[in-house]
Amino acid sequence: MATINLGNIRFNWCGEYVSSTQYTKDDVVGFGGSSWIARKNVKGVNPAKNEFWDLMISGAEKPYVIGEQKLMAFRSSELPFGWYLRNGDNYLLESPQGRALNSLSANYKEDFKIIIKVINSQQYINVPTAFHTDGRGFFERAVDGLARQVGSVEGDAIRNIYAHYSNFLVSDMQTSGAFKINAQAKPAYAGNSSGWHVSLSFDAGLIVPVAPENRPINIGMTPTIYLGV
Repeated sequence: MATINLGNIRFNWCGEYVSSTQYTKDDVVGFGGSSWIARKNVKGVNPAKNEFWDLMISGAEKPYVIGEQKLMAFRSSELPFGWYLRNGDNYLLESPQGRALNSLSANYKEDFKIIIKVINSQQYINVPTAFHTDGRGFFERAVDGLARQVGSVEGDAIRNIYAHYSNFLVSDMQTSGAFKINAQAKPAYAGNSSGWHVSLSFDAGLIVPVAPENRPINIGMTPTIYLGV
């Protein structure tokens, strides 16, 4: 009876299949809920029923649906098969990606501004974008059934912080916290020489970190959409 030396078998688990990765013989990837082993060197050919891959362990299909959106812990160049960066890129309407996008409902396409357009005499369609026009990423929040509907964008804002002082005189120029005194003149107007004629400004940035956006502690993730092709 023939024997197999298991010490000569070398499998290399490479995680979920990524189309941009160069795989070599005996590399093992996840794809479609199953595990596949490379029969030879391969790049850009997915494991489904072709001469480059053998099915190693069969599993259930992942319950992803076309148009599903999520944040993923992969760089945009290393996304698993079927997932695409939500950056507004255009795809030919008759490409696999274009057909997947065009198959989405009219409401979905309207909510996420997926539009068919003509570029260089050819029809294209875009993936949604997770970025504002100035490059900032959106916070993704649950709809409230009122102003915040699926796909609607609300401008950034913070709760109002308000302070007001009328024109006044001071003899002590020291301030603290978020207030700052701007001296105008001494003696003050109308011949008053008892103090400084000042304006008073309020700047929350003197006390707390501020930024162009209202944000919690952030960690970078890649916004993606599933097209399945």
